[in-house]
Amino acid sequence: MNARTLLFALPLVFSAGTLAAQEITTIKVLTPLPRHTAWYPLIAGEELGYFKDEGIAVELIPGGDLPATAFLDNGNADVASLDPTEVLNAHQRGLDFDVVYEVMHGAIEGIFVPEASDAESLADLKGTTIGIVGESDRPLLISALGHAGLSEGDVTVAVLGESAPLLATSLQNGRVSGVVGAVSDLVAIRSQGVEVKNLLPPEMSEAPANSYAMRSDKIEEMEEVMTGFLRAWAKGAYAGQSDPKAVAAMTKKVAPENWVREDLGMLFLENAIDLHSPDGDQYGALRGEIWTGVQEEMVASGQLDAVIETSEFLDDRFIAPANDFDKAEVDADVKAWADANM
Repeated sequence: MNARTLLFALPLVFSAGTLAAQEITTIKVLTPLPRHTAWYPLIAGEELGYFKDEGIAVELIPGGDLPATAFLDNGNADVASLDPTEVLNAHQRGLDFDVVYEVMHGAIEGIFVPEASDAESLADLKGTTIGIVGESDRPLLISALGHAGLSEGDVTVAVLGESAPLLATSLQNGRVSGVVGAVSDLVAIRSQGVEVKNLLPPEMSEAPANSYAMRSDKIEEMEEVMTGFLRAWAKGAYAGQSDPKAVAAMTKKVAPENWVREDLGMLFLENAIDLHSPDGDQYGALRGEIWTGVQEEMVASGQLDAVIETSEFLDDRFIAPANDFDKAEVDADVKAWADANM
C-alpha cells in the first residue's frame, strides 16, 4: 500500500461504557490515512451518526514501519485496508486473509504528464525519464509499461520523493517526462500551479484500491459488528454523492489541514467521491473478474507465481447487508446536517 496516500490497530475491544443506552463496540482499523478528505465516508458516517447508530466506534491507529498485512496476521488489527498486491502476496506466503469490501473501485495512482505534453499514451514516453514518488510506485509503472508494450528497460526511472515543489519543477524543466504517484501527489503538483493529464492505461484504472480485509478465522465472530461497520461506511460514501458541498463542510470541520486552499481541497474531495463510488449499484462490491485480471498482470510481471482462485480470498457475505439502507433517508440526513451547520 502507498503509505502516504491514500495508511491502523489491536484485537476487537468492547467498551464498558454505553452511549445513548447502547453498548458501543470499538473496532480498530488500519487505513492509509487518518480522518482525511480522502476517507470522507468515515467522517460523514460519524458526523451523521451512522456508526453510533450501529453501536460502533471506529479507532484508527498508525501502521508504523511494519507491512499492513502484519497487523492482521498478529491480531493487532480487526480490519486492514490493503491493495491487491498486498492481499495476493499474503496468500502466496500462506496467510489466510479475505477481502470483504472494495473500498475504492478504481486506482488511486496515475502517471501524470504536463497538460501541454505531446504524449497521448504511455508508449509515447519510451526513451524518457519517468519519475516515481517512491519505490512503492515502481510496480505500478512496470505494470503500466507492460500494457503499453514496453518494459522497465525502455525508460529511465528516477525516485523524486514527496516534495511538491520538486515534483512540479521536475515536470516543468523536463527532468522527467511524467510522474507516477497517487491522488495526493496530483494535488501536490497542482498546488504548484502545474496542470497535468493522466496517462495511466485505461484498463488499469478499474483496479481496486484499499480494500478492507480480515483474517478469515475472525469473520464469523465479528460478523455482526462488521455488518454495522460496513453499512455505516457505505452510507457515508453515498453521502458524498448526495451532497458534495455538505460533505466538504464535514471534512473541513474534522480535517481543516486538507482545506488550506479551497480549490485543492475540492479537487481532493471530488477525486475521493469518484473513487468511493461503485461501478454499479452496490457499494463495496467484490469484482472477481477485476481481481483475476490483476493477478494475470502480476503473474506476467513476475510478482505472483500463479493465479489464485478468487473464492479463496473474496468473501461477499457483507455486501448485501452493507447496502441495506434507504438512500432517500441519507439524503434527508445530509440536508438536515447542512441546514444546521452551513
